[in-house]
Amino acid sequence: MSSALERLRAACRSLLDIRYLAAGSSVFFFLVIGAALLLVYQSAGSARDQISADFNQQQLSLAKQAVYQIEGTLRDIELDLVSLNRFMEADPGRTSLAWAMRGLLSRNSAKGLLEAGVMDRQGRVGEWARLDGRAPGPPGRTLRECGEIGLDQMILGPLQVEDKEGARSLVTATACMEVASGGRAGRLLYGRIDVPGLVGAVTRHIGSGKTGYAWAIDEKGTFLSHPEEHFIGKSALQARKEKKPYISFAKINSIMKDRMLRGEEGAGEYVSGWHLGIEGEMAKLIAFTPVKTPALPGRRAWSVAVVAPKSEVAAAVHRIYTRHFAVGAAIITGMFVFGLLIVIHQYRGSQALQQKVEKTEADFHTMERIYERVVGQATDMIYVLDLDMRVVLLNGPFADMLSNILARKSEGAKEESYLGRSFAELLRPEDVSFMRSRMARVLERQASDSYEHSVDLDGRKTRLSTKLVPIRDDHGAIRLVLGITRDVTEGFEMDQRIYHAEKLASIGTLAAGVAHEINNPLGVILGFTDLLLEKFKPGSREHEDLRTIESQATNAKRIVGKLLGFARVTEGLEDVVDVKLALETVAGIVSNTLMVKKMELRVSAPERLPKVSGDSREFQQVIFNLIANSIAAMNNEAGRIVLKAWADGDWVRASVSDTGSGIPESIRPRIFDPFFTTKKVGAGTGLGLSLCYGIVKKYGGSISFTSVSKHDHPDQASGTTFTVSMPIRRAVEKGPEGAPS
Repeated sequence: MSSALERLRAACRSLLDIRYLAAGSSVFFFLVIGAALLLVYQSAGSARDQISADFNQQQLSLAKQAVYQIEGTLRDIELDLVSLNRFMEADPGRTSLAWAMRGLLSRNSAKGLLEAGVMDRQGRVGEWARLDGRAPGPPGRTLRECGEIGLDQMILGPLQVEDKEGARSLVTATACMEVASGGRAGRLLYGRIDVPGLVGAVTRHIGSGKTGYAWAIDEKGTFLSHPEEHFIGKSALQARKEKKPYISFAKINSIMKDRMLRGEEGAGEYVSGWHLGIEGEMAKLIAFTPVKTPALPGRRAWSVAVVAPKSEVAAAVHRIYTRHFAVGAAIITGMFVFGLLIVIHQYRGSQALQQKVEKTEADFHTMERIYERVVGQATDMIYVLDLDMRVVLLNGPFADMLSNILARKSEGAKEESYLGRSFAELLRPEDVSFMRSRMARVLERQASDSYEHSVDLDGRKTRLSTKLVPIRDDHGAIRLVLGITRDVTEGFEMDQRIYHAEKLASIGTLAAGVAHEINNPLGVILGFTDLLLEKFKPGSREHEDLRTIESQATNAKRIVGKLLGFARVTEGLEDVVDVKLALETVAGIVSNTLMVKKMELRVSAPERLPKVSGDSREFQQVIFNLIANSIAAMNNEAGRIVLKAWADGDWVRASVSDTGSGIPESIRPRIFDPFFTTKKVGAGTGLGLSLCYGIVKKYGGSISFTSVSKHDHPDQASGTTFTVSMPIRRAVEKGPEGAPS
């Protein structure tokens, strides 16, 4: 009984201790929350001031951007006036000068330039232009506004407020520049500028926040631009008071007088009576910066201001208040939830751990299936061997290669049929020996090994790139070897093509050099022939012999010139081919060779044959290679080669026909393969037709052939015709701006 009582008391003491601990924790919790809310309130006030300062800095950046554009526009007008001066010095004619002035106005009309002209110091206008057709401004006023200026330096005269033009007054300033006349200064080149048009083209696109805008004043406080256009041309110190006489604009007037009109840069706040149609007193933020340009000499300086209601900043501060209080509420909720979670943590811990274990096992099986799919669906040949070269794992492409080697094709080519089998059963003896040496290299170096080798698959020599990677156990010992094999035949053949193409290019360069050397003695022969012709009478035997020498030397020089043109290296930038001209060019090059071999050459192509897409040099190379094959097919015996071209729908087709021995049916499927040749060693590279095929395909064409072989049909006339089909080059239609439509 006493022991039970003691246990009950102990339990009560524990409960009491827990109650005291809970009460103390609650008090501490609320004190922390209160302190946090107080800090939130204080930080929100600091944030309001900081946001206002940052907002004004952004407005100041916008004002600087506007000033930079205004100064750039004035500089553009000045450069155009200087260019007009240079033009006047180079071409003083009145007609060309008037044309140049109209061009100047047309280029700068969007920048506010209204009028341009030239006058002397007595006020006589020599030439002027104005796009709106009005008469030029009074010469006397122009002279007064120009004052004393320097050569090739533009100065803006004082502003002149003229009659209203629509909703705003026309405020102009004269841009003056003294120009040379006969080597001395004396003439004035002037341009009258619509200042609100120039400044407003920039400021109307400047705005801060959601509803902010920009305005500008000159050194006297006259509005140069403002969203309310009836303010333009009026004093900023009076226009606001006229609109809202019961509102004090002391703050903004002080900012303008004490800072903006003195050319200072800065920011501040003021009270306004309206904002973009919203009436009533409101606080605004303002940032301003001066326009300082050599065109405004002395203390003259315009100023650009960007303003926005302070309520936009207040909205941002309100969002910060809301965000901070939301954070506080989240903290309170989080702490409450955290306490609740601690109570149930132990209960749910074991369940969560069990679920995690089950999920990990499921993820492992999922990843295992993903790995199997990756390996199975990879295009590379992937396999794993043990140290005795038995197959532990392989994918479909590797099984296909093994079945190909075993000549079993797809009829038993299942991956499972090769598992556990040794490479000695699957590969040729020489391949097994090579594989053993590579495996030994991996084990000896304890590192990966990469190599390339060739095998015969489907009667085709295939180039393979293989990498053997050691697979280690937990103790670092090599237990398996991973093999990854990739078919790199295409890349290997491309490298070989490039290599042989470079060799051919080198030979072409050498041929061009030899041709240049031949040209020199040919020039000497022709020169001395001309001298000798003068010593013999026309009609004499000696004169006729010299004419023959001259004709043959000229013919040789022409052939050398064509050889030079054909061997010249081009950038491959042409995109149009004249097929008829290409055939005639190649025919001119090979005609003498065919004549020596007693072979007849015919060329048939209609006039006005449509042009095709491609590069002319490469197309000539195709025809040249086909003719070379035809010569070889006729075995240097007498025969006939016919070059033809014709239009066929959207294609132009060119054919090369010969009376050679033809192509046997047994080798026809392979004639376009790289390095395939029936010529003797040293007589050909096997790249001719392969290069032709690549060039034609590159430009969207095709190449085909028909042939009657003397070997297959001894009772028929033999010969071969290769036909190259190229797409007709269509003219690109132009859109309204000159771009392809």
